[in-house]
Amino acid sequence: MPGNCADDPPYIPAIRAVRPALGTGGRTDVGDCKMAALATRAVVAAGGDVYPCPLSESQLGRAERRALLLPVWDGTQALQPVRRAGPEGQPDEVVAEGFSVDVALAGRVGEEEVRWTERRWLVRSVAYARAQAAALDRRLGTATAAVLDLPTRKPGRTPPVRGEVVRAAQAVVTREGVDGLLRYTARAVMTTRKTRAYRDRPAREETEVSFVVEVRPDDEAIAERKRGMGWQVYGTNGVGLSLPQVVWAYRGQYRIENDWSRLKGRPLGLTPLYLQDEGRIQGLVYVPSLALRVLTLVEWVVREGLRKEGAKVQGVSAGQPGRKTARPSAELLLGAMGTIGVSVVEVGGQTHALLSPLTEVQKRLLQLWELPPDLYEQVTRGFPRPPPMTSEP
Repeated sequence: MPGNCADDPPYIPAIRAVRPALGTGGRTDVGDCKMAALATRAVVAAGGDVYPCPLSESQLGRAERRALLLPVWDGTQALQPVRRAGPEGQPDEVVAEGFSVDVALAGRVGEEEVRWTERRWLVRSVAYARAQAAALDRRLGTATAAVLDLPTRKPGRTPPVRGEVVRAAQAVVTREGVDGLLRYTARAVMTTRKTRAYRDRPAREETEVSFVVEVRPDDEAIAERKRGMGWQVYGTNGVGLSLPQVVWAYRGQYRIENDWSRLKGRPLGLTPLYLQDEGRIQGLVYVPSLALRVLTLVEWVVREGLRKEGAKVQGVSAGQPGRKTARPSAELLLGAMGTIGVSVVEVGGQTHALLSPLTEVQKRLLQLWELPPDLYEQVTRGFPRPPPMTSEP
């Protein structure tokens, strides 16, 4: 795709383009919210295929979502959990929970009217809700500190009046997205100080007026806002799909996107090929595809090993030796192994290969890959190597 238009229109021609190769009916098309356009869903349903995709607020408005979630908050709607296997010896982790409603839809594909039933899963992601709540708490803290600092007299500026303080406070809470969650008042404080007589000026009392801002959170409004966090609506015409199938199908699509990013950029860098022979073009494309499989396997094995152990690996992030992660990328892993070197020297007519000592991180990665700890020592025994043949046939 050229990338010079919105994502919505290319979905239909892309789906139709792959059908001659993959067949029609029984396929699952997973997409983001841009795929949720009614026309796209109608094309998928008319072809006998299945779509799971999230519905944006343009497909299902905020008021409709709230109406569907009210039974959950009232305790009358039961939720079905989605679990992920925990580390060995640990209980399974609940990653999401939700329920479904069925809706009858209709659309047109060409001159034909298509009708189908869409099951809408309202799902609350535990991690997403936690991240949203933490972000809200940070914004509340930032807004509170900024509002409390408003009456502070700045050097070279006149003290603010009450109206200016109130307007500035409203601008702060609006900017931080916490409008209606903080209550604030500006209170005048009068300070009187005595001034001694000086020359022709008699002794007197001077009164200064300043303002103090009092801020307190609206706990009820904050709890109401947090209650609606983490919710997503997935639409699918596959009424036979269970909630875990829909959730994991959608969450799995980013892995495919990451692989395409690796092919288009670093580290594989699939760039335009200035060749005419179809066989050579296909061969050069196959090579990065093989490398992509290796990258994916290298990454998955380490992540799976860390998940089973409930551990994290440290020292793979360049410039951040203390950072720990349970999901390192293949690029970080290979970068950590990139410092291994072999020096080939000749002494007294004999050639020796010297291997740089492995770090603890490199030994740990070999363990996670289930590779022998003396792997690189075995490799050095093959040195020196004859120069490779670089001429083409």
